[in-house]
Amino acid sequence: MTAMWENKMEIVLDYGKKGLKIDLDNADVFYPSPQKAIENPVEAIRSKLHAPDFGPTLKEFFKGKKTVAIAHTDITRATPNTIIIPLLIEELLAAGARKEDITLVNMTGSHRPQTQAELEGMLTAEVARNYKCVQHNSFDYSTMTEAGTFGDGNTLYINKEFMDADLKICTGFIEPHFFAGFSGGPKAILPGLSDIESIMRNHNAARIASPLATWGITEGNPVWENIREGARIVNPDLLINVAMDTKNCISGVFVGKWEETHRKGYEFVKRHAMQKVEKEYDIVITTNSGYPLDMNLYQCVKGISTAAQIVKEGGVIIMAGECSDGIPDNSHYHNILKMKNTPEDLFRFIMENETTMPEQWQAQIQTRIQKRAKVYVYSSLSDDKIKEAMFFPCKDIEKLVANLKGSAAVLPKGPQTIPYIERSADKS
Repeated sequence: MTAMWENKMEIVLDYGKKGLKIDLDNADVFYPSPQKAIENPVEAIRSKLHAPDFGPTLKEFFKGKKTVAIAHTDITRATPNTIIIPLLIEELLAAGARKEDITLVNMTGSHRPQTQAELEGMLTAEVARNYKCVQHNSFDYSTMTEAGTFGDGNTLYINKEFMDADLKICTGFIEPHFFAGFSGGPKAILPGLSDIESIMRNHNAARIASPLATWGITEGNPVWENIREGARIVNPDLLINVAMDTKNCISGVFVGKWEETHRKGYEFVKRHAMQKVEKEYDIVITTNSGYPLDMNLYQCVKGISTAAQIVKEGGVIIMAGECSDGIPDNSHYHNILKMKNTPEDLFRFIMENETTMPEQWQAQIQTRIQKRAKVYVYSSLSDDKIKEAMFFPCKDIEKLVANLKGSAAVLPKGPQTIPYIERSADKS
């Protein structure tokens, strides 16, 4: 357990790009275990491409092939694409690939596409302006191709540009995920590059409701196991995943055949992120790890879920997330929140509705948490917007904590720290 106890302390919360300082009395503060940043991440990745963790090298993978598709994470993820993608392209060119045969595919899942300026910021201007960039659209089946069939008989459709490539490469970074266990690895395929119906089935209310669909659990997690099945259908050639420390520096590099490589990566992340906590708290203050992860309220539900692991029944969660991109307005998540007037009614509606709606999983987890805890949001959003999302506005975290009284815990790094309480079998 990595915690600090002091009578009065200044705490810097990961909030937007600049952070947010608060002073609290007698709060327990939890951080991930320290990770050593890799001194030269470019050379570390290059070395792994030449000597991967599992399977052939990049050069060996490319032998006899012509076209290459590189799948990369979208703007809602903190993946250091500006390091990974240019280096990967450089190595592909050195292996004999032609510039015109390399396609970059943005793994948007059900998220919005990026602007040209955002792509240039994510991939570097040099790459975004000079290489073919495709933004996956899970709603447009004309841009996808049938990849195969799940065991339940449902068809998986995958981005055509990716599927048609001779060499398929997935990139990303690994962190704990609030219902899929961990990000990275097979999530590049489902939901990253798949069709909306496959995403909806994967994220349906029954799977999300499983007690095993949570932070840090893979085997037995119905969400993760379905994701793994989708990735096995596609079977991409090469995976490049990284782990990040609390300063967004690369702390681990994992390269090779996707399944074994992802397992090695998430075991590394689990050792640093999971923090044993001895008790539940009346108040838990959390973040969504700052920009870009706290760009909108939709993403901030992840940080709220982190806090929910250690908040008392009837307690309070305070989310500090900048939400520079809004809820976002008129998103699927936003529209679902407007369907009912209370969290209880919306949760019941989602659980009873036979149709899975895009992004309902976020609302399902949000309202499930709100059944047992009151959730305040400190952000750049107006009070009306926060109330519209069925949260309570917070203008001053310090004052709110002082007024509420009770035991307090702080997760300054949000989902980079996953607190857990060991419970006896009869309580689990």
